[in-house]
Order: sequence, then structure tokens, then C-alpha cells
Amino acid sequence: MLAWKALPEAQRRDSPSPRPLLISFECTPTFTLGRRQDDLAPAQAAHLQQPLAVRLRSGSDERLVPVVRKTNRGGLTTYHGPGQLVLWPVVDMHSPLYARYGVASYAGHLEATTQRLLATRFGVGASTVRDEPGVWVDAAGDRPRKIAALGVHHRRYVTALGLALNVDLPVEGGEEANPWARFVPCGLEGKAVTSVAAEAGGRLDARWDARELAAEWARLFEQGMLDETKRTIDGLRR
Repeated sequence: MLAWKALPEAQRRDSPSPRPLLISFECTPTFTLGRRQDDLAPAQAAHLQQPLAVRLRSGSDERLVPVVRKTNRGGLTTYHGPGQLVLWPVVDMHSPLYARYGVASYAGHLEATTQRLLATRFGVGASTVRDEPGVWVDAAGDRPRKIAALGVHHRRYVTALGLALNVDLPVEGGEEANPWARFVPCGLEGKAVTSVAAEAGGRLDARWDARELAAEWARLFEQGMLDETKRTIDGLRR
């Protein structure tokens, strides 16, 4: 996509505009740092890298050593690992194939798509919080809980990164199994982290299909690409 955008205008007119694509995956335990975040002290990094008890979707229990990575996204420390679905759309925000995005409207579309998926697939109500990117449960209540983290980067209006949806992974308990207990998620003091399983009252079927869930998210996201009124929950552009 970046190579196409680097072509002279005359050549771009004679070649089709690349279509968006979605990269989706689960990863091994990984703590990521934002680009403006100071490097961790050795003791802090060692704390995060203590072996973590992980329940795999195969049903087996493993003790895995997390890695720590610096990224080019904004924000502070967060976690990715088994039981979490990472969704990275690669989109030209200024493509002629659909109405243009700004960075804020693109981020809002990611959030709205995730809210729709949670509601239609799992019956979980969620919303957003001004100045705190991501998707939240009980955002205006006594115990707001983040269920999906957001991190957007772009180069020449071609997007990278995206969001991570907590489907079925520990969000309570001690540091041995709950990675969120090892740090303040995204630097948000007093805010909790949750998952679809926690909001649904227990573990999901371990056989939940990551590809199927990503495909459903992609279908909802595509609707908003083609219809601007579906880029936010209330139909208003952000």
C-alpha cells in the first residue's frame, strides 16, 4: 500500500488502489511499551518477565516467560497474550474507495466496530471514554473496566496497529496468572481490566474460534467503511 502511494500520480491513476486488509492473531505473553515511554529499569523489566501461568485454548496449562517490547504506538505499558484477539487493519485513510478518515474518526470506527461485535456476538454492552482510548464496560459506573485497548499509528495515512480485545484471559487474582496485576494498565490508576469471559460470568468455550471472531469484526468494520453513519455508535462523525 505504501509502495502504491509512492508511485507518481500518473501511475497511480493507471493501477488499482490497494484494498484494505486485516491482520489478526493471538500472541505469546508480551508486554509492550509506548514510543514516548521511558525504558524500564532492569528491576521493572525483570518483574514483568517472571514466568506467567497461562491456560491455552487446547486446555493445557503452561508457564511462559513474557517478553518486553518497545513499540511505535502511543500510550503506556499494556499486555498481549493467549486469550486476547489482536486486530490490526491496514487501511489507506485517504483511499478513493471510501470516504476519508481523520485519525480521530478512524480510531472511533475501531472502537464502534468493537462495541457492535461485543453487543451482537456476546451480549456485552460497552462504550468509550473521552480522552481514554479503547472500549470500556460500565464506563460511567463505579467500576469502569477496559475490555479492548487501542493503539493507532500511520505513515502517509496508511494505518498500522489497531486494537486488542480481551476474550478469555485472567483479569483478576495475583501476578502468577494475572498479567495485569504486574503493572498499571496503560497508566490508568484506579481503572480495571476485564474480558468477554468475565463479563459473561465465566470462561467461554475454550474452542472459541479466533478466525471466525476476526471475520465477524472485519464484516462490521467494512460496513462502516462503506457507510459513514456506521463509523460511530451514534452515527455522528468523531
